[in-house]
Amino acid sequence: MQFNWNIKTVASILSALTLAQANDQEAIAPEDSHVVKLTEATFESFITSNPHVLAEFFAPWCGHCKKLGPELVSAAETLKDNELVQIAQIDCTEEKDLCQSYEIKGYPTLKVFHGEVEVPSDYQGQRQSQSIVSYMLKQSLPPVSEVDATKDLDDTIAEAKEAVILQVLPEGASNLESNTTFYGVAGSLRERFTFVSTKSSDYAKKYTSDSTPAYVIVRPGEEPSLYSGEELDETHLVHWIDIESKPLFGDIDGSTFKSYAEANIPLAYYFYENEEQRAAAADIIIPFAKEQRGKINFVGLDAVKYGKHAKNLNMDDEKLPLFVIQDFVSNKKYGVPQDHELTNKDVTELIEKFIAGEAEPIVKSEPIPEIQEEKVFKLVGKAHDQVVFDESKDVLVKYYAPWCGHCKRMAPAYEELATLYANDENASSKIVIAKLDHTLNDVDNVDIQGYPTLILYPAGDKSNPQLYDGARDLESLAEFVKEKGTHKVDALALKPIEEEKEAEESEADAHDEL
Repeated sequence: MQFNWNIKTVASILSALTLAQANDQEAIAPEDSHVVKLTEATFESFITSNPHVLAEFFAPWCGHCKKLGPELVSAAETLKDNELVQIAQIDCTEEKDLCQSYEIKGYPTLKVFHGEVEVPSDYQGQRQSQSIVSYMLKQSLPPVSEVDATKDLDDTIAEAKEAVILQVLPEGASNLESNTTFYGVAGSLRERFTFVSTKSSDYAKKYTSDSTPAYVIVRPGEEPSLYSGEELDETHLVHWIDIESKPLFGDIDGSTFKSYAEANIPLAYYFYENEEQRAAAADIIIPFAKEQRGKINFVGLDAVKYGKHAKNLNMDDEKLPLFVIQDFVSNKKYGVPQDHELTNKDVTELIEKFIAGEAEPIVKSEPIPEIQEEKVFKLVGKAHDQVVFDESKDVLVKYYAPWCGHCKRMAPAYEELATLYANDENASSKIVIAKLDHTLNDVDNVDIQGYPTLILYPAGDKSNPQLYDGARDLESLAEFVKEKGTHKVDALALKPIEEEKEAEESEADAHDEL
């Protein structure tokens, strides 16, 4: 079983770290801004009279809305002379029926309307002014811009803020199958990138060598990447774009984390406190980034804004700068030790060891208990595998978080189950009922989607763990261990013996008092 990193959770953590900076900002756009305030009475006429509208459904008290408000105002100012694009706000605390009609369940919700009130699309871009402008301008343009004049193409590339995907056609080319492929990909990725098809003779001389079109990715401030795959279909082209469009050493925040995480390759972070630190690290990191493109992504992270994310990577957020690599497949983290000031040599050595498979992961773990103080066995990260993979025992583990309400409610039944097994000499040699605080301990190759997660590792069959999804009461838990465990021990059959012992002990105590 494999741990799946919760992308939405981490992206929201990174985004939430900036909310404190939004306390003095307003979610509601000022009256003199170019953001249009819509009500139920004005909504339909405005939407149907404008070809492209980005509508924010919000609440004035919402922290994320306060952060987004100034970005919308800035974007609307930039777009004020564009007759095809408008930005609007709907206050859901006042327009409750209108918001309910679009099933608004959280704030802010951004939807894009194209001249009709029915079936809007969800906004898929980042929530910064520049990204909002770029996204909405693309909505008003065809998926692929055809730019043949070399100077116009140069200007388009120079003005782009994100990667530009070029189709460079050889002279005389038309009705090519690859052309259809390119347009299909552009249609699905138009919100993320700028797609341009060109017949510029200058670009054709530079990139084409025969009658076959060339495909080029141009990233701001970096050398272009030329498609060299043998097959050209939408699947291969999309995969190539996903890898090559990322900057060699870009920055990461809540809006970009998802794209890096979904790449499903290791991500190397350099946490910096100022631009001088970042620039110095870039000289070391960029050569590795070029060599490892498609195998490892490298990013900078502004520790002033997002430094607390270091804790999610098992690093100390107060010892900066820092360098750490996260493997999304295994969810292991590899960091430079923080017992001294980080050097470029440290960064180089960790990258080289990681590439060679020689880096040691950072295991977050509580200390191994010297004494087990409860009937429920306390597991920690360092001792997890040793206990769980004991082939002689059925081991049931509850992976939990201290703040989890469901975990707290099931605790009495789980403790009673553990007590029944622990107080029987024969059963205790065959069954272990354990718990692990997942907020304090890392575990490998365990699929933890939520809390509590209960997994039984049967004796002699550890490669076939059993996930529990039944009721969280004593009887159901006991039946699960009996049915799925190798030893088939029935905890409920031990209960009368346990109660009889308690009665005998109580009687003995009463006799002693007499």
